[in-house]
Amino acid sequence: MFILGSLFSIAAVVRFQASQLRLVADAALPIGLVGFLVGVISMLAAESDPSRIAPALAIAILTVLYAGAIRLLLSDTLNQETSIEHPITGKVLGTLGFLTMTAYAMVAASPAGAIVFWDPLVALTLIGLAGGVVLVGRLFNMDYSSGWANKLIGLSWFGFTSGVVGALPYLDSPTSLGAAVAFAILSLLYAVVALILGLIWLPKAMPADDGSLPTGLNLAAPLVTLVSLMLAGLALTVF
Repeated sequence: MFILGSLFSIAAVVRFQASQLRLVADAALPIGLVGFLVGVISMLAAESDPSRIAPALAIAILTVLYAGAIRLLLSDTLNQETSIEHPITGKVLGTLGFLTMTAYAMVAASPAGAIVFWDPLVALTLIGLAGGVVLVGRLFNMDYSSGWANKLIGLSWFGFTSGVVGALPYLDSPTSLGAAVAFAILSLLYAVVALILGLIWLPKAMPADDGSLPTGLNLAAPLVTLVSLMLAGLALTVF
């Protein structure tokens, strides 16, 4: 429901026109990664209830699987030209639909509800870093009107790395890793959500100057490693 509902919302942005379905293909993997991260965070929230760990892991893996399958089915649409602008009605409907489906997934997946997915420190950190990127660009007369998909992925990995570094002193005590690991994962989650909203509202600013549009493939291997590490930590905690 999350994958199909979210991609249906993205298709509404372009009014379900077959000639504009590249947007759906571009958004498929990022949406799958959002579901993956929701599942990962749900695993952390279920630490006190081991019976919920397996369902949360299933959410994490299946969302990527389903999103990848849909992207494969729509792979021919990647040859379409990227739309420079979308109708405002479509943008609003697509945004509301995607955010509603994301909130639904968070509430349905986590025993603690959507509140575990909100951390103002992470949000303010990423916003501050993005503002710093813009400020540096203005100071040095650099053109930062494009390539924001790459920049958002870079910001997400900065936040992720900061969280991992913050977790290092607590490796001998898995139960103390929560705050640092949450910072790392939420940095990725917020940046991927921002990337999807950027595809809707700022389609011209997201691709690089050469037209390339990174949408999550380079995130897959590190995230699988992250899940493996967390499973090991949860296993140590439970047993």
